[in-house]
Parts: sequence; C-alpha cells; structure tokens
Amino acid sequence: MRKVIVILFFSTFCKTAAYAQYPPLQQKAIVLKTMVDRKHISPRPVDDSFSVTVFRSLLNAADKKWLLFTVAEYQQLLSFSNSIDDEMQGKSWGFCDKFSALYKAALVRADSIINKLLQKSFDYSVADSIKSVKRQPGIFNFPADANALTNKWTRYLKYNILDAVYDEVSDDSTKKRTFKEGLASLEPGIRERVKKTETKAIRRILEIPAGFQALINEMYLNAIASSFDPHTNYFSPETREAFQAELSTESYLFGISFEQNDKGQVVVDKLTPGGAAWKSGEVHQGDELVSLQWEDKEAQDMTGATVEEAYEVLDQSNHDKLLFRFRKTDGTMSNVLLRKEKAENDENIVKGFLLKGDKKIGYILLPGFYTEWENETGSSCANDVAKEIIKLKKENIDGLILDVRYNGGGSIGEALEMTGIFIDEGPLAAEKERNGKLVTLKDPNRGTIYDGPMALMVNGQSASASEMLAASLQDYNRAVIVGSNTYGKATGQSIFPMDTITSKGITGNEKTDVAKITIGKLYRVTGRTAQMHGVTPDVMLPDAFDALESGEKFEDNPLPADTAKRNNYYKPLPYLPVSELVNRSAARVIAHPDFRLIKKIVDEQKKIQQASFRIIPLKAELFEKWMDQREASLEAMKGEGETTNKFTVENHEQDKQLLVNNTYAKELNQEWLNNLAEDIYIQEAYMILADLINLQKTFPKN
Repeated sequence: MRKVIVILFFSTFCKTAAYAQYPPLQQKAIVLKTMVDRKHISPRPVDDSFSVTVFRSLLNAADKKWLLFTVAEYQQLLSFSNSIDDEMQGKSWGFCDKFSALYKAALVRADSIINKLLQKSFDYSVADSIKSVKRQPGIFNFPADANALTNKWTRYLKYNILDAVYDEVSDDSTKKRTFKEGLASLEPGIRERVKKTETKAIRRILEIPAGFQALINEMYLNAIASSFDPHTNYFSPETREAFQAELSTESYLFGISFEQNDKGQVVVDKLTPGGAAWKSGEVHQGDELVSLQWEDKEAQDMTGATVEEAYEVLDQSNHDKLLFRFRKTDGTMSNVLLRKEKAENDENIVKGFLLKGDKKIGYILLPGFYTEWENETGSSCANDVAKEIIKLKKENIDGLILDVRYNGGGSIGEALEMTGIFIDEGPLAAEKERNGKLVTLKDPNRGTIYDGPMALMVNGQSASASEMLAASLQDYNRAVIVGSNTYGKATGQSIFPMDTITSKGITGNEKTDVAKITIGKLYRVTGRTAQMHGVTPDVMLPDAFDALESGEKFEDNPLPADTAKRNNYYKPLPYLPVSELVNRSAARVIAHPDFRLIKKIVDEQKKIQQASFRIIPLKAELFEKWMDQREASLEAMKGEGETTNKFTVENHEQDKQLLVNNTYAKELNQEWLNNLAEDIYIQEAYMILADLINLQKTFPKN
C-alpha cells in the first residue's frame, strides 16, 4: 500500500511540475478548458473543429472591420487554426505569441496609414463607393496586400468624414448650409477630428491601462470560453466587475455626464449630487473636457473627441485615479484628480409612473433583473417592483403595464420572485442540469401582490430572465404579452473562480478572474423552450429589431433548442380574450402612420439584410441622397411619435413629494415624462390593456 501511495504522489508531483513549465497563459487556457469540461451543461469536444472556432472568434474580436490584417498575415495565423486544441492539451505553444506580435504590428501600421491619408483632403467629386459585405461564418475579407489595405482605409475614412459632415449640417437648426457647402467649410476640421478619433481608438488598445498583453490574454481566453456557447465567458477581475455592475443598482462612477456642444466640444452636462465630481467642487456644468490621464499613463487628448470616446476612456478602470483637464467657461484651465465611487446606477433602477386617461394605468419600467452580488439584504428588482406596485395601487389603478423591452436578463432567482408577484402559486419553469435531471422552478412565495389586469411589453432585446417572466405569465394566462418576438436565450449561467478544484460559485468581492459557464437549459411549464425561438407575444407590434439579424439564433455556437416533459401540476388561469385584442390592435396599427412607416421600413431592411453586400456611394451628392433615405428610416424606427390625447404621464404621489426640493431629479424626471408620452409602443400597450379591462367587464372571468 505504501508503494502505491508513493507512486501516486510521485505521479501527481510530476504532472504538477510539468504543468508549471507551461507559459502562464497556456496554464490558464488549460484550467479554463478543464473547468468548462467539468461544469458545462453539454461541453463540446475540444478537437480540431473546436480549435477552428476559437481561431475565428479571436480574429473576429481583433479585426471586426477587416482593416488590420492582410491576407498574408492571415495565412501565417491560419497555420495554427487546427492546433489550438493541442496547445490546450499541453503540447507546443505558439499561436498566441504569433497573434500578439502580428496584431500589435497591424495596429501600429494602421496608425501610420491613418495619419498619412488624412494629411490632405480626399476628392469627393469622383465616383467612388464602399462595399459593405455581409459576414459569413469562417470567411474573412482581409485586403490582399498593403496597397489594398491602404485603399480600404481610404474608403473607410472617406465615409466617416462624409458621415460627420452630414450630421453637423443636419443638426444645424438654422439650415443655412447645404451639404455641399458644409463639406467645403467643415471638411478640414472634421478630417482632423476623424484622425484623432481613429488613432485614439488604436492607441487605447496599445496603451490599455492593464497592458497590451493582458488584453491579448483576455481576448484569447474569452475566445476559448465562448466557443462552447455564446454565454460562456472568461472575465478578468476588471471585466467581471463591469459585468456584475450591469446586473446591479450600484456601479463605480465619477458622477459626471457629458454632452457635445454646438462647437463639437465634449462638455460637462450634469453632475450627480453627492458624486465624486460634485464633491470635488471643481467641476461645473459647461466645462470643456481637454484631456484625460489615468495614473502612471500618458494623457489622452480629448480635443475633437466624441462623447462616446470620452466614456470609453472613463470605462478603462474602476479603481485607478484619473486626472481630468478642463477648460473653464472663462478660458482658464483646471486639473481635477478623481477616483470613482460606488454609487447608485440610475439606468438599472425600477421606475413607476401613472398613465391617466379613460383608464388609470400604472406603468413600471424594469431595465434588468438586478441583484446586489455582495449584499443578500440589498436591492433586488423583485422587491423594488413590489414597492412600486404598492405605491401605484394607492392611486387606484385600473391596470398595470410592466415594460421589459431591452431587458437583457440577469438573475433567474429574481425572475422567479418577480413572476411570483403576479401568480399565486405553482411551477413557473424548469431547468435541465448537466446530469439530465429536470428540476422544477417553483413560485418561491404563496400569494400575489397584484392580481389585476396586466400587460407585459417585450421586444427583440428582451432576453433570458425577461423571457422566463414573459413565458410564465403567458402560460398561466396571467398577462397579455405585447410587442415583438423576444431574443431566444433560455440557458442559465453561474460564475466560478478560475480554479479546477472548487465547485462553489462566486458571489463576493474576490479580486480574481472568473469563468461564467452555462450550467443549465431552461424550459416553460408546457415543456417548450424559448431557446433560439424566443417568446411570441399575444399581440404583435412592428419592431425595428425584426429587420436586424439579432437574437440567439444569429449568435455563434448557440446551444440547440429541445423540449422537456410538461409539468402536470401547472394549472393555467382562464383564457384571455387574445383574438379580440389582436383584432382591435391591428386596426389601430394599420391606421397609425408611424407604425405603417416602421412596417414598410422593416420590410425593406429585411430585403437588404438578405443581400450578400450593399454599396454605399462616396461621391458627395450621391452620399447625401443615400443618407437622407437612411436617416428617415432610422427616425421612424425609433418608435417616437406625437403625444396622443389618450393619456397623460404623471408621477405617483410619493415620487411627487420626493421631487419637490430636488432640481437635478426634476430635470431627469421631466425627460422621462416626455419620452414616455411620445413612445408609440406604450401608447398602443395602454390601448390594448384598456381593451382588456373593458372586455373582462363584459365577459367576466370564470
């Protein structure tokens, strides 16, 4: 027995010693592969096919626009495409080192090309065009050589300049300049701005605070993880923190928001009371942002930058200090050193309003299924929705609209708690585990907080937990689902520390890298799944996302849809009068000019999407016509129209009292009131719910 123990110990020691000889990134890749193999609901074989998927994923992440690599460089990398799986088995290591060197050189070359091309103006009078090619799996349209790469950059930069000129001319409310006149006068300044924008984008990659190699490591490890399915991911400590902030009511923030003024400068728009910038006493509305400098890094010039570029720099770190350089309204310069502070993220918080017309309808917006990762007694979206319902019930509402459009999901536990607010008791969904066992997910609490007439608003970006909520309410006939087909993600993930031994998920504030792994597949109580298919609303409305290739079925490496056994304990409520609601809504939608226009544009966009490519003209007058048509389409697809007389939007009494002495909150609140009143989808949801209320009075429930 002692000999056996010694032999086993020696064998384990040898394996550990050999493992330690691998490069650090290879060690992590092996750990990640092993973790996913052990925990994933249905891990795919790590073979040559998997290797090709990782290879393609990494190249897509690095060069989405095919503006960096040439065909010759692609061929150098292609020789590794079938051997990445071997590297994860502990064999020779070389792909990442080669990729890193070529990627860095390509970025430096692109920086040089941009600076050279934008030294002088392009000729916008000649017939020219840019070809936008539809992406096909495994096909990379890299330029043939350096000359072809320069030509591609020329067209890309030309497009960006024309696009920026068009925007500035369009935004001028005086309409004193034509596009041709604007091109002549604005082109030099915009060309310089485009140069700064593009070179800064490259330098942000090369000079990322964590270091270029850290970026390569994360890109490579995430390519491995996402090759199992699109929702299995690798997160560094920084990206993990950002991901969890998206599912929380708290984020690390400077408490400052920017806008672009009429001179194209990035200026301070608002300060959050109590935030880091506000407490400094040195930042004021209207201050122009001149530069940003993370500690121990080079300053990044913000002259001519866009608001989006400024936020990209702000998002690079949550814990380092950032030096803001402002030009004050009196022309003096000011340097302000700030560090982000944990604060309430207003974008993630539940909001409630009253829609007052023939019916008094409560409206609640649920942006995400958030929860506090580090505080079990902290904010939860289900509790927050329950609180809003109680406030709205005090206003004697006739019905309730819950809006989960653009809600990408979050905590499954929160989704179950949320559904339980509206359903008395019973099974709500089911989850299939790795071992094939089907686990029933039940209503965690008996009773309801709201049992009146209800509509749930969804669209093509309602995903995951939002779809679970929509499916349960639909299966129980508890609410009429309004909108368009949902995203189609019916899988559950858990976060694990990068350790092959532990089986415990991670929820605390450990500063470690992690893997988010798909550990289950979700099913409706009927046995069907929303995976790939989404949830089909009871009342369909035209939606801009219908024209886009958006949804789980368009993701790389999605898990297939299947079915499960129907839950025999599921007892639906009486049927809702869906057919009559559909007929009444269809008549209004057909008569509504904005909905008619959206439907027409969606049909046209679908035809464009089916084409393998499209041509965008770069001759000035032809570009202007193309943009006029495109802008008209985009404006219509926003779904904003004239305020109707069907209802007014108001705050409930408790919020009115909170707003009395808060000027900052009043400004934000007025924007909400205006936007909600103009939303044609909310207007139609209101009418649908009013119809439901009237029909249920005529034909009461059994």
